[in-house]
Amino acid sequence: MVKKPLITKASLSNCAKNLLVLSVTIILIAAVLEISLRIYNPLGFRIRGDKIILPRNRKEIIKHDKSTQKLDSIVVCNRNSLGFRGEEPPKDFADLLTIVVVGGSTTECTELPDDKTWAALLGNKLKQNFNRLWLNNAGLGGHSTFGHLVLIKDYVLKLHPKVALFFVGINDVGADNPLECDTRLKQLNFRSMERFLDSMAQYSELFSAAVNMYRYFFPKAVMARAYNDMGEKDFKTLPTLEISEHDRLAVKQKHRLTYVNFYEKRLRALVSICRTNNIDPVFLTQPILYGNLVDEETGVNLARIKVTDDMDGEAAWEVLELYNDATRLVGQQEGVLVIDIAKELSKNSAYFTDMIHFSNKGAARLAEIAYVKLEPYLASRYRNYLAPPSAGAQTIN
Repeated sequence: MVKKPLITKASLSNCAKNLLVLSVTIILIAAVLEISLRIYNPLGFRIRGDKIILPRNRKEIIKHDKSTQKLDSIVVCNRNSLGFRGEEPPKDFADLLTIVVVGGSTTECTELPDDKTWAALLGNKLKQNFNRLWLNNAGLGGHSTFGHLVLIKDYVLKLHPKVALFFVGINDVGADNPLECDTRLKQLNFRSMERFLDSMAQYSELFSAAVNMYRYFFPKAVMARAYNDMGEKDFKTLPTLEISEHDRLAVKQKHRLTYVNFYEKRLRALVSICRTNNIDPVFLTQPILYGNLVDEETGVNLARIKVTDDMDGEAAWEVLELYNDATRLVGQQEGVLVIDIAKELSKNSAYFTDMIHFSNKGAARLAEIAYVKLEPYLASRYRNYLAPPSAGAQTIN
């Protein structure tokens, strides 16, 4: 008896037809999604390949628990025609003392109303001392110095403000080698899933959405992964961790050798591109709540808060200070004003909603600290914008 083959020409033919139908179906679905996303993209992603897409003329309403003591129950977050938070750019832009504030979520402050972000409060304080001053908040949640370089090149240089404030550090903790993140390859790249999606995102809204979702669910910055969600936290219920002195030193050494030097180079690149285009750069170091102390408001030992799987609060603060030290060093060597918020803002939970983001009170205090350092700097460099003496200089208690 002759056995019939398990795989016949007919079955192979049917399999090929089915694969063809499946392939055509996938292509058609992808084409419909691509066209739909090009017409209207509801996902709100701000990155397409190596380009930043700003949300222009957009209004967002955020509702908080009415019982919260640190945030407004209803927050309105507006974006102007530039995609920034703040006043529209005036027609006589070149004749004003213009300032753009660049940073991540601690600059953007989406949990705070337009008039209560530290950038807005700082601008209001400066207006009491300077005539014709315009300040906008260009903070973008999750952005590190990688994104800041793109933002400066794609948007800020065209706007050409006189001053750029960079609130930097937190999203650079544990960030990748700049050779990968600063230089987005235009050709297709198959070395990893992210690189493939990123190279395809240069040409496709669908792949752009895919790479942004990939980055959202697999963030690389250590601190961003630790606190990816904002909103007020109950510090007494946060998980705890205590690592050994050996492990603490090891994690600091890892960041020092692997990431900090590259972060320093990106800071120097920001200084260079700003000065080449006659923009004064100013750096602000990044404060954080956790550290080697007990919170006076809650009694929580902030040193033992679990920040990541390998860092407690004490270690995480020491690691962040490596990046802040790099900011201080670059400022000193490049002659850039550094406003040391990390040292001057008290580690008090009244100032924070979580371990990173600011409450209304924290944003107000940060604005006061920044004003004290920034006002005399601007006064010395932009004397022609100073208000008449009769207006009086503001006193900060």
